[in-house]
Amino acid sequence: MAGVAVVHHATLVPSKIDALKAWLPRQSWFAGDASDLEVVGQFRFVDPAGAVGLQTMLVTSRGALYQVPLSYRDAPLGGAEDALLCTMEHSVLGTRWVYDSLADPVYADELLRTIVEADTGAETSTGSEQTPVEGSGADGIELAPGTRQGDDVISYGAYTIHVARHPDEAEPIDAAGILTAELAWDGDDLTLVLAELRTA
Repeated sequence: MAGVAVVHHATLVPSKIDALKAWLPRQSWFAGDASDLEVVGQFRFVDPAGAVGLQTMLVTSRGALYQVPLSYRDAPLGGAEDALLCTMEHSVLGTRWVYDSLADPVYADELLRTIVEADTGAETSTGSEQTPVEGSGADGIELAPGTRQGDDVISYGAYTIHVARHPDEAEPIDAAGILTAELAWDGDDLTLVLAELRTA
């Protein structure tokens, strides 16, 4: 089940948007300087162990839409130095290490599970509005640990998940399962394909 993500009313330094403005222009898949960055949607997964915060931001810059999954940890994630956005001071939880989630095994597990089990994004403890997301279900796919392969792919051995850095409404080709989002943006109601599960 998606569960409930615990969200604290807290002050963050730097703010999430400031952290993204500093990090995004250094990514090969991002165009522009992020000065006009705007958050247009967001959703969360829940770490079953309750240790890692998992939040995906849908942001726009220069008319383009981007998907940015983030992980929040209370200690550095070994082997993921190149995926670190920043350290952030959280007024309730203290220092948080913020990562590009594609390098985080907890995110990899929850993304695959959500697609395979046709689950949804989590509710939040504060009741804050979340972008509706849903997995399609995937017959015959077993849950397995995943590892990052490049900027937008997580490998699970016999299959991969391709995470759309630039999500759109394109129909997936030969996907065993997908994660979709319902987003009202730029005057349109969109059904976006956020991730595709593909077999080898």
